[in-house]
Amino acid sequence: MKSLAWAALLAFCFGPLCPLSGGRAHSGVDPALQSGKNAEDPVIPADAQEKAILALKALGANRGARAISFETAGILGVSKGVGFDSKQVQKTLKELEAKETKTTIQIDLSGDILFDFDKWDIRPDAEATLKKVGDIIKAYRSPGVLISGHSDSKGEDDYNQKLSLKRAESVRDWLVKNAGVEAGIMRTEGFGETKPVAPNANPDGSDNPAGRQKNRRVEILIKKR
Repeated sequence: MKSLAWAALLAFCFGPLCPLSGGRAHSGVDPALQSGKNAEDPVIPADAQEKAILALKALGANRGARAISFETAGILGVSKGVGFDSKQVQKTLKELEAKETKTTIQIDLSGDILFDFDKWDIRPDAEATLKKVGDIIKAYRSPGVLISGHSDSKGEDDYNQKLSLKRAESVRDWLVKNAGVEAGIMRTEGFGETKPVAPNANPDGSDNPAGRQKNRRVEILIKKR
């Protein structure tokens, strides 16, 4: 019975009705080899992943030498462009305290974690966090990312604007060089102290260090495909 089940799966995956072949029968010879050209990426129907999942469910979860997982996230490479574990993505989003909507993902990173005081070079201990950001951008195949730098109210307005822009650019450059994110999809802006998320001063006019710390940040807005 087990061998019949596997035969059915093989027939489904490699036979004339295979979703990965677009329903075309295999001739046994790669057409690209016949023409002398390199093979192009296969055309994968949109419902290929769903059909593969149904086939695995029909076999059951414990057929063969090892258990088969037919969770959507576990079938990697069947649906073109999907190569990540959705559970891991959700775990990473939670670790980054990301704010997610139907169309965007916003990640706010503290400037005190990313940079030393009055600097824009990425701190070595911040690289693991930025790696996670890069993973999210690539997992969602984002068509557009806005990286915005912000500062507190200490110092001159012009200086803070330039510093916040340089910090946004440093994050972009790091993601390109170390996380494999395409430079063309990212845009940077520096807002200086113009968009605070907390008061820089207390109601009595005294300094508010906790508020200023929240304002020293880099916001990363990731557009979903």
